[in-house]
Amino acid sequence: MKKNTVYTLGSLIILLICAFCFVVLPAVEGRASRNQGGEAPAFGKYNGKEIKYEQGSEFANFVSQIGLSYQMQYGQQLDPNAYYQVFYEAFTSTVMSYAFSDQVKKSGYKVPKSAITREILPYFSDAEGNYSSKAYKQASDDTKQELLDSAESILTANRFSEDYFTTEERLYLTPLYGLKTSEAEKAFIAKMNKEQRGFTYALFSKNDYPLEEKIKFANQNSAKFNKYDMSIITVEEKSNAESIAKRIANNEITFEDAVSEYSDKDYSSSDGKLTNSYQYQIENILENKEDLASITGLAVDSVSTVIKTINGYSIFKNNAAYIKPDVESEDTQRIVTSYINTFEATLIEDYFTEKANNFIKELASSDFAAAAEKYGASTGSISQFPLNYGNVDILNRIDTSSDGMSNAATNENFLSTAFSLKLNEISKPFVLDNYIAVLQYTTEGSSDDDDVNTNCMLTYDRTAATDAVMKSDKLENNFFQVYFDNYMR
Repeated sequence: MKKNTVYTLGSLIILLICAFCFVVLPAVEGRASRNQGGEAPAFGKYNGKEIKYEQGSEFANFVSQIGLSYQMQYGQQLDPNAYYQVFYEAFTSTVMSYAFSDQVKKSGYKVPKSAITREILPYFSDAEGNYSSKAYKQASDDTKQELLDSAESILTANRFSEDYFTTEERLYLTPLYGLKTSEAEKAFIAKMNKEQRGFTYALFSKNDYPLEEKIKFANQNSAKFNKYDMSIITVEEKSNAESIAKRIANNEITFEDAVSEYSDKDYSSSDGKLTNSYQYQIENILENKEDLASITGLAVDSVSTVIKTINGYSIFKNNAAYIKPDVESEDTQRIVTSYINTFEATLIEDYFTEKANNFIKELASSDFAAAAEKYGASTGSISQFPLNYGNVDILNRIDTSSDGMSNAATNENFLSTAFSLKLNEISKPFVLDNYIAVLQYTTEGSSDDDDVNTNCMLTYDRTAATDAVMKSDKLENNFFQVYFDNYMR
């Protein structure tokens, strides 16, 4: 099912709308009724027109249709995640329907009654598909009116959608409706697909950063990994913190009782113990890093002055002497690894960039595979592709299935490097996600295919229209708040 589009409904779907409205999603509707006392909340407005989940509304009809389609597609009952997706698609479809209908009405076009009749006739058919006057007479006036209103609304919106974005109706191979794609536009896009390049690559994984390098860093920066046993009180207001500190200093209240009575416990467990107690972690919660010395220099059982932290104002108490890091222990090595990965990523990049440069020098007297093996790089090749940022379907796609290539199509380092090389030239090392990469431009080619997938172009036109309308000042979008407040709890 395509998302973020206006759904073109045939007579069969119109028939099902009335039958399944408020039946496909009874659990969701029930929660809303309990939360709102039966009053369905508005999910938003488009050009002043409310979008509400209530019987007979266009939004409810879309919910029913899309919900039924999900059930038929997946062959099972909907789970909460599917409910959310159904509602969101229905909301978007309703907005687009309102927007398209407004434009049609401005043009002065009105749906012919004959077209509405053709649309609803199948609802009153017998088992053989023939019109049944008996079925018509048995239907209530409300049902007939709902069918008429629904058909008119759908056909009005579809008039705009078909005129701009075509339908399946064709004269030979040419769509009867919709904006046509010019030959010049096709030629322009086909030209984008012409130049294609293939590469061999070497990847140095950052995950292979050696343990000895981590230990070397830990020895040179051992104070960062000192472990402290501290308690902390944190409050929002400075004046409150100063008052608490004064009471503690005057022995009017114990530190532990102050934790229980006043602390927001942003940085502590329920008993006030500092949760992240390595020196670098303490430093990271301070507003002013120069305050670190006044904390780490506290004598055992001493209490600090009020210190500004990221989430308020804090008072520290040193409970015991700190523990120096044992760099040979697995626990310390794990902490050091986490620290380097988070705060010293350039250390890793510099290390592997140097290895990659040595690998490149080795290529002067060795082949690609042998040099890669010597320096611990993984290798692979990428078949020819054009410059295709994002792997859009209208052009040939970059094969991103190989290890390390999963995000290559959206990595500017990769694409700018790949398409600035001369044939057989080797790139400088560059960062590619979790790797340091080296490329060699090995194969040049040209696509002889001048055909352009116009269906993809049509999809982009629809997507662009949806994006524009959903960002319009005419739309008041309260979908997320209303859904989570009323349909998830």
